[in-house]
Amino acid sequence: MLTILAAVAQFETEVRGERQRAGIEVVRAKSGGKCPWGGRSKGTRVKVTAEKESAVKAMVEAGKPVAEVARVVGLCRQTVYRVLGRWERKAGTG
Repeated sequence: MLTILAAVAQFETEVRGERQRAGIEVVRAKSGGKCPWGGRSKGTRVKVTAEKESAVKAMVEAGKPVAEVARVVGLCRQTVYRVLGRWERKAGTG
């Protein structure tokens, strides 16, 4: 029974890979051989502004938890940590 299930899973993995490759080839044919995925799309907005960065720094210096800072500023915790990491790197090289 397990052998049959493993064979079906292997087959589905192969079929999925074939579908992905076929889709990529279609996109490359439409865009002149290049695959346009990855990176920031033109016209997208950057969520972290200078005002938000300064608010994050001020709130963290005031002792607020990162989760609360993220909620108030409207960013996810990971982005808040990224802002703080940039801030610490700048302070360390300054």
